[in-house]
Amino acid sequence: MRLGLVILCVLASAAAAQPKPPLFERCDRGDALLDRFGLATVRTHGPLLAALELSVPLTPAQYAKIVDLRTQTPTLGRLGALDDVELSEVAAALCRDADAVCNVVTLRSLTCLAERCDVAFPAPDPKRADVVRPLPECRRAARRRSTPIGLGVDWATGFDRSQFPNDGRTWSLGIAGRLALGRRYGLVARADHFASRDAAIDADDNGSDDMATGSVTRFSALAGPSFVLDATRFERSTRSLRLDLLGGLLATSSQPGEDGFAAGFDLGFQLAAFRTGVRVIQGFGDASGATLVVAHLGVAVGSVPPHTDAGRCDSEEERSTRLAFGFELPIGGYGISSQLGYLATGFGLELMWHLSRRFDVGAHADILVYPGNDRERAIHQAVLAGVRIDHGNKVRRKRTGVFSTVMAGYQHAAMLEPTTAGSGPIADLSLAWGAQDNEIAGYFRLHTRFGLTPDNVDYRAVFVSFGFEMRFDPRRWSSRDRTY
Repeated sequence: MRLGLVILCVLASAAAAQPKPPLFERCDRGDALLDRFGLATVRTHGPLLAALELSVPLTPAQYAKIVDLRTQTPTLGRLGALDDVELSEVAAALCRDADAVCNVVTLRSLTCLAERCDVAFPAPDPKRADVVRPLPECRRAARRRSTPIGLGVDWATGFDRSQFPNDGRTWSLGIAGRLALGRRYGLVARADHFASRDAAIDADDNGSDDMATGSVTRFSALAGPSFVLDATRFERSTRSLRLDLLGGLLATSSQPGEDGFAAGFDLGFQLAAFRTGVRVIQGFGDASGATLVVAHLGVAVGSVPPHTDAGRCDSEEERSTRLAFGFELPIGGYGISSQLGYLATGFGLELMWHLSRRFDVGAHADILVYPGNDRERAIHQAVLAGVRIDHGNKVRRKRTGVFSTVMAGYQHAAMLEPTTAGSGPIADLSLAWGAQDNEIAGYFRLHTRFGLTPDNVDYRAVFVSFGFEMRFDPRRWSSRDRTY
């Protein structure tokens, strides 16, 4: 009898020492989670959760059932505080001894009640789509108007045709007044003084002018309507493009018989107070032999056209262009020829078209003055075209960097004496250092320029210039910004 009691005790101890199966441990942890988070009501929904058929992703109808269930039993929202492992333990506690399918379906239902299931919403009907109102930072605002009256002065250089002998080049100084009558139109009146040299005809090659006709001096007084073709925001100022249609009088004071009516146009670009562009004037009647084509640079204040500030808004109406406009001011150099000497000053204009992160193509025009000292001064005007190469690092782009240009074109030289450093085809190689972003650039540039034919084989010049460039569309030039 005692032996039987001992055997029973040993068997009972061995049975008590056996560990619980893993499933029961998960059920116990699930029950503890339900009690800890106050989710005892979930137990009453166990059969419903095991019967839900939920696809991946949820259909709108299935999602509606989940929302209704959460609305009827708000405590189910507390399931969102449990992670995925804890939700699987709650599913095991609800299913107990049921098959594995119960655990899978119940876990899916609990996951969707915890708002962790994707929903396949249908695409909105464009005809019934809500109208989206711009955010406050995307609100378009018109720039405050400036004074309607404006005043400007400019200096110009270019081509002059006359019935009297002259060298075909001219310089001018002018003053203009404006009156804005509306947002996009107004009136302009201007007066200019033009001066050019005589033809410098030296038939016997003795170094003296055989037909000293004197300089050609003109005065013009023109007026007409002015139209704003474009006006947009640039930083805290305005950049604009205007077209002036001009008509009036053109008088030649240095020689008689070339006075009369004249008409023309002025296409000018203005950034803040700086204005540059091209002006063309043609005489009529007795002045029909006079034609003036000049490029001008100056300053202008007042009569600034208003613009719409859409810089922070993505709009299909915004214009896009790869164009950039710049100017250069030669600050010193030397013509490596006994026929040239040092370079005193000059002026240049440049247009660039953005191609890629490294390459641009463009056109360049400039005028260079060699004073000559003990000989007659030489004036060289050139037009070139070519390619610009940006040598900036693609990985770590900085605002400062180096670029180079390779250009070729034609140069006209105004000189009294026969020379082999005058007119003809030329090539220009340059290397520049400066700073840039996707809106503006400024640089110092070293030019080497030389002639390509026997007529100008001795033309060799080295000079330094300072330049500034404005990019019309920052989006098109984003590859030149520091971060892109």
